[in-house]
Amino acid sequence: MLLTSDRWANPALIDHLARVRKPWEALTERIVRAVLAKWLTPPPLQVVEIGAGGGQLREWLSPEIASNTTHTEPSEPFLETLRRQHPGANAIRADATALPFASGSVGAVLALCVLDTLRDLTSVRDELRRALTPGGVVIHFLDLSTSPDCLFPELIAGGELPLTNFMADPALADVLSAKQKSLLPRVDEFDDVLAVKWDAFRSFVGMLAGAHQPIVAELGPYANLHRPGQLDPEQLANSFMAVSANPDRLFALNKALLKLTLSAHQMGRGWPLRAISSRTHIRNRLQSAFDSTQGFAVEFAGPISAREVQARDATLSSDTRFVLRHAGRTMKRGEGVANEYGTSVEMLLGAPAATRVANPDQVIRQTTVEVFVARRV
Repeated sequence: MLLTSDRWANPALIDHLARVRKPWEALTERIVRAVLAKWLTPPPLQVVEIGAGGGQLREWLSPEIASNTTHTEPSEPFLETLRRQHPGANAIRADATALPFASGSVGAVLALCVLDTLRDLTSVRDELRRALTPGGVVIHFLDLSTSPDCLFPELIAGGELPLTNFMADPALADVLSAKQKSLLPRVDEFDDVLAVKWDAFRSFVGMLAGAHQPIVAELGPYANLHRPGQLDPEQLANSFMAVSANPDRLFALNKALLKLTLSAHQMGRGWPLRAISSRTHIRNRLQSAFDSTQGFAVEFAGPISAREVQARDATLSSDTRFVLRHAGRTMKRGEGVANEYGTSVEMLLGAPAATRVANPDQVIRQTTVEVFVARRV
């Protein structure tokens, strides 16, 4: 992963991400290998990974592709971890804006959870175009929740403030009256951000703070944003990720934001909210950056899924039929609930569809990876 803030240089992040990925690693590897089997056949002689971090993607590569891959990483601590965990890997320190490869010499560029962190996507795109041979491909995998590093600055620059999606919390949404729900936007369960006009939010919170209303203190990372000089996109992104990773803190913040929004409406100062899927945002951003005017042809953009059948364990109720990991969230589903998310690996490779569960003692576990493929023309 590329160095966009201090957290991307902290070796502890590698261990944390490994723990998050572990329960879904076998399914994720199936997706990665299916994608590479489709778009890297036969494997090019020169494959480059950008933002390699500690080498997680290398663990999912076939031996043939891994032997032809040079892993690049700008963070020395991450690079040391990669070399220690994969002593046979060809790993070098380099930034994706200045790759040490001759123009037109690279057959494929791979990346795992990199392009969603970049504020300067244009410079990286231009460097990849320079290094790639005509017909070479860029393949990006996003198996976790999307980083807000590029979304937050764009929203803030446009006069909007990104909030956690409190409407996606069923414990809160289920207790709202019909009238209250009419004041709030319709959201998809995978919309992870609500955007509010910054001026309206700032003035209302500032008024409440001046009146010493206790709700202001409940707003966590948003409590002091009405003060001059407090709206820092990177700091807010860091706080947003920290809160989102803690269920108790996230619930408390969502509850406070919901109460704040309804209070604003009751006082005649309500604001419209815009629901945003950060995955859809980064997908659209990549499609725009790698379009035909920039010397690329986008060949795929969207989620790819893999599933497996497992015996039901004690953590699952008898009515749970599906356990889904999508867009960084894990959810349990019952019978009759839509459970197809994106393109299956079987569909991608033209293989028979996966077997469905008929045994009540079994459940389907399914995960998705957001995949982006663009070819240099």
